[in-house]
Amino acid sequence: MAAAASMAGVAGAPQFAFGQSTGGKTFVKVFMRGGADGLHLFPAVGDPIYYQHRPNIAIEPPMGNDGNRAIDIGDNYRGMNPNLAPLMEIWDAGRMMVAPSTAMDDGNRSHFDNQRWIGTGARNDLIDGYLNRYMQNVDGPNHPLRGAVLGKNSISTEASGQIVVPAIRDRNGFSLDNRNLCAGNGCEDNQMTDLMREISSHDVDLSAVEGQVRDNQLIMLDSIAEVQAAGADYTTQAGGLEYSGSSLGRGLRLVAQLLKAGVPLEVAAMDWNIGWDTHANQIAGGNNPFSDPNFGYHRRMREGANDFLTFYRDMGAELDNVVVLVVTEFGRTVIENGTQGTDHGHGSTWFSFGGPTAGGVAPDISTLAVNQLRNNRYVPTVTEYRDIVAEIMVRHMGMSENLISTVFPNHNFVNHNLFSRMS
Repeated sequence: MAAAASMAGVAGAPQFAFGQSTGGKTFVKVFMRGGADGLHLFPAVGDPIYYQHRPNIAIEPPMGNDGNRAIDIGDNYRGMNPNLAPLMEIWDAGRMMVAPSTAMDDGNRSHFDNQRWIGTGARNDLIDGYLNRYMQNVDGPNHPLRGAVLGKNSISTEASGQIVVPAIRDRNGFSLDNRNLCAGNGCEDNQMTDLMREISSHDVDLSAVEGQVRDNQLIMLDSIAEVQAAGADYTTQAGGLEYSGSSLGRGLRLVAQLLKAGVPLEVAAMDWNIGWDTHANQIAGGNNPFSDPNFGYHRRMREGANDFLTFYRDMGAELDNVVVLVVTEFGRTVIENGTQGTDHGHGSTWFSFGGPTAGGVAPDISTLAVNQLRNNRYVPTVTEYRDIVAEIMVRHMGMSENLISTVFPNHNFVNHNLFSRMS
């Protein structure tokens, strides 16, 4: 570790996530890639127009213990998808916030564009990801695992940039890449990995590209040791629940392992991918169209909700130091299409729990009347996503509000007080 730290300052070597101090806080960003239908996750059960727009796929309002209906969350307008039932333990504890009309207001309806722009924090493909810019501008823990992408082997846009961030699938699966040493789609030609094998046993010129690779190698080797040690003989403390083997389950388990082992993980990115791009067949056939556990969309949704509850329980009192934010690139059309699905839209539902998250529903729409929709088809923006992330960074992570315009260029921050809970 000392060798890695000393080499981080060598001229010509890439910058690593070494800082001066740590606030002991963690920000976990979870991406629902594919454009999750926020109206399906948290249906507008208090709006009769919702049922007019979606005659086949609208979830009926709560009624008794009917598990095929929406769950009552105590809000006159919104309910919860029955497959998200495990989240009710977090909701009832007042630790969960739902922002049902959230979007990148200047985005579009392309998966690739919006995922990339949300990751960079602006409609700009040439800047680093916002989590990486946060680490570049805020002093943090003197540790190679200050930031990480967890549960998968590829680097998320949010985390990519000047500071080297590892991608860790699980305690036995670890990869590291640097955008300056990548070629091909998705870094399929990882030149750094090839060079590492070649130079691992040789003295190198630290001012040349080999020095960059050697520096990366030291960081990777130290990180591997940390991850493997944190996961050794790990026992989940979640009242009998266990993490799934999905990318989300693996990622959340790694967060818990690393934090409990004392690793000062500050920012983490992971994915929750269940097939959110629901152009067709958004509901199951049969008697339980909204809660059939044999329908993959439902089963994977409940599995993810169970992973969140497992993490919530597993972290216990330490959850005060962790905020989990669940996001997507855009929502779906308010009006269902002809194949019992929905097409690319605009606003969707983001939600968070932990840390100073203030429980409840964030500012929301009041009607789904066509003349109140964006382009007469989409949920409009009520909460700009950059305001949510910026508030987490300021209220939870301790970042100076003056840095918001650096992390999110040209953004005028609006504080919605969504993270104002007192411990």
